[in-house]
Amino acid sequence: MKLMKKRSSLFKNILTLFSGTAIAQILPILLSPLLSRIYTPEDFAVFALITAVVSITATFSTFRLELATVIPENEEEARILFSTALISNLIVASISLLAIGGLLLFLDGNSIITGTSNHLLLYIPVGIWALGWYQTSNYWSTRHKTYLNNAFSKIVQAVTTVLFSIGFGLVIPGAEGLIIGFVTGYFFGLLVLLFRQRKDIRLNELHHYSLKASKSVLRKFRNFIFVNTPHSLMGVFADQGIVYVIESFFDKLIVGSFSFAFRYTKAPLGIITTSISQVFFEEASTAANAGKDVRPIMFKIQRSLFLLGIVPFVVLMFFMPDVFAFVFSDKYYHAGEISRILLPWLFLNLLMSPVSTITLVFNRQKQALLIAISDLAIRISAIVIGGIYGSSNLAFMLMSIFGSLLLIFALWWFYHIAKPGQSKRY
Repeated sequence: MKLMKKRSSLFKNILTLFSGTAIAQILPILLSPLLSRIYTPEDFAVFALITAVVSITATFSTFRLELATVIPENEEEARILFSTALISNLIVASISLLAIGGLLLFLDGNSIITGTSNHLLLYIPVGIWALGWYQTSNYWSTRHKTYLNNAFSKIVQAVTTVLFSIGFGLVIPGAEGLIIGFVTGYFFGLLVLLFRQRKDIRLNELHHYSLKASKSVLRKFRNFIFVNTPHSLMGVFADQGIVYVIESFFDKLIVGSFSFAFRYTKAPLGIITTSISQVFFEEASTAANAGKDVRPIMFKIQRSLFLLGIVPFVVLMFFMPDVFAFVFSDKYYHAGEISRILLPWLFLNLLMSPVSTITLVFNRQKQALLIAISDLAIRISAIVIGGIYGSSNLAFMLMSIFGSLLLIFALWWFYHIAKPGQSKRY
């Protein structure tokens, strides 16, 4: 009876976040054909180059302590981790503002990104702050199982992003509207979380924060700082920073087409899997704390995702380029071709991503870092080989094939470390 109740709670929480995510995606998906007619693939290339810096730096800025807030049984430990994440993000965002200000003075009008204005760099510090605080508040909500807050903030974030992108895109030429939409989306999503958790999140505690008093807690969760942070940085660079590697070998049309394909294929899947992953992370942590086997939870999630995704993925393998051309306009046909090449790898990502936090639950972050290093090496090598032969399709094909093989190995390893007695915890 207790097991049935636990399963019911798991899927209820997943459904809450999944429903919020689904609602959040309806308007962006409906309006994405308008976005693709306002912006060119080259605009999406500039957008990808700017937001890659934001995402990579925001990941580093919190030292991944936002993830750690979910794990402690002790509430005071969790609050220390939460406060440290917010303060460190604020410091990094401030340093980035000073650095970019100095860079702009040094450049003296010379464009750092071909064909665009340097003032776009000023969105980077604001984006780092908004994204870092949003992610930290999001996991704080996960800790307290207030999944409706997570869901509502996702809706506001997604809707604000697309509406601002469209509105500013109609009056400002180039990629700036996309960047404004990205930053304001996370800002409004953060406001929602702070408002809905205002009784629980005590920001005035930040004024009295003491690093010295927090040392013992930070030492206990040091793997998040020294292992999970570089791991996550590699993951973000592999997903977003990779556009800088692509730009080294191919033109902005290829960069923009890849970015667009990634944005409208993997990114929506990522939002869905992130919702499931947040619930799984909390449920798995609780189960592991109680000495229970978490593998049945993993299997149920993956079986459901397989049954949900297999038919759409197979159908899209045949029609993806035509779907992109019809929905987004003919200039995005090549983005559809790239998306089709990546589909097998993306399908395995759908199955693997929601349970990847099992490495955090069982403190196997050093080994997970090796997988992240391998993943990044595969992607860079694929692009370099494709660049040498002058074929972007070859680059993305190699990325898909070898990336898929790595994910299959990772899935096997996740189940291995989840066996009772296989891994030490914190």
